[in-house]
Amino acid sequence: MTTNIKQYRQWIDQLLDEGRTVQVPVYGMSMFPILMPRDTVQIKRIAFEDMKPGHVLVFEQNGQWVAHRLVKKTTKNQTLITRGDGLPYNDAPVDADRAKGIITKVIKTRSPFAWSINTKIDRFLVWTGPVTGRLFWFAGRVVSWGLQIR
Repeated sequence: MTTNIKQYRQWIDQLLDEGRTVQVPVYGMSMFPILMPRDTVQIKRIAFEDMKPGHVLVFEQNGQWVAHRLVKKTTKNQTLITRGDGLPYNDAPVDADRAKGIITKVIKTRSPFAWSINTKIDRFLVWTGPVTGRLFWFAGRVVSWGLQIR
């Protein structure tokens, strides 16, 4: 990881620690069709107790910041189970202290489904994810391929 990216993430972390809401770009297709590459989202720090299945969490995993949907949390050891909407399987468990915050709003998007962040659809996607994740994954590959052709 380059020093600039590391410093940028530290600065974002500091702003979140101060209670500020930050805007950051999204990369990758794991949250397709809700989020797409180059979308801009708003992140806000949130306490573990306030995290609910359906929230789209931003957390650190393997040196990367990831935005995936919270599927389940365990209070005993404060771990989070997440999954990208465009992925068929849950991620490896994440310690709650790796969470940066939740996405509260999509500021700029190319997705017609971004409006669904923080609606009842979030809870629906938690339960249907093993099926819809496979469909979204396939659709995301088609869209991604189409974007590369242009």
